[in-house]
Amino acid sequence: MAFSSAATPTLNGTVGPGFTISLKDSKGKKVKTLKAGSYKFVITDKADIHTFDVKQTSGGKFHKEITSAGFTGKKTVTIKLSKGKWRFYCNVHPTEMFGNFTVN
Repeated sequence: MAFSSAATPTLNGTVGPGFTISLKDSKGKKVKTLKAGSYKFVITDKADIHTFDVKQTSGGKFHKEITSAGFTGKKTVTIKLSKGKWRFYCNVHPTEMFGNFTVN
C-alpha cells in the first residue's frame, strides 16, 4: 500500500444563514492562496436559499456545485485544484456572495 506523505488538507466553507459565504483553512484563516493539489472541502450550508459553488476562473476550466439550493447541512468533497484563479460563490446570489483565491 502506498501512503502519501501528508493528509489531504481540509478547507472549511460556510454559506448562510444570512448573505454570507466563507472559505477558511484548517487554522481558521481566510483562503487567499493555495498550492496546487487536492483539498478536502467541508461545506456547512446553513440556509436552503443558497448554494456553495467552486469555479476556476483562469488557468483552466472547472465548476462544481457542492451544495444546492434547498439543501442545508454538511457536505464533503475532494477537489484537485490546479494553478490559476478560483472563485467560490453562491450561484443564486453570485454578485453578493463570493470570494476569490489563487492557486500557485
